[in-house]
Amino acid sequence: MTILPPPAQRRRHDFTLTMINIVFLLLLFFLTTGSLTNRDEAQSGVPVTSDLPLERLPRPLLLLQTDGTLALDGHRVTIETAGAAARQALAAIGKPDAALNLLADPSIPASTLLTLAERLRSDGLPIQLVTVRRAAKGPGAGG
Repeated sequence: MTILPPPAQRRRHDFTLTMINIVFLLLLFFLTTGSLTNRDEAQSGVPVTSDLPLERLPRPLLLLQTDGTLALDGHRVTIETAGAAARQALAAIGKPDAALNLLADPSIPASTLLTLAERLRSDGLPIQLVTVRRAAKGPGAGG
């Protein structure tokens, strides 16, 4: 009678260290490349108009001028009466919940604009800033 020896145990390979190395190398690759998208795709230009007549701007429009005076659709208002006048203008166009369009001269100090915006916001008026970009006048500007 022949007794067969027990089958030799197969050695099982441990791939844990190999997998950790691969994951680590992939992590380093993605960290060094930074981004998989083209950086030029993420940039966008600001739309620019060369001539925009003020009468074509959205209404009601509260205009903050360099000297600090306010005009709502061409009528002079004070900072105290601007909120109530804006509410009346919004109600007149049938949109009492719409945002008030605010246009400020670019040379206005930020503190003046923020004070006005906070005052209007405390009156419960949503604000939408309107910007007008002026063409640069200088050498090579084309006129």
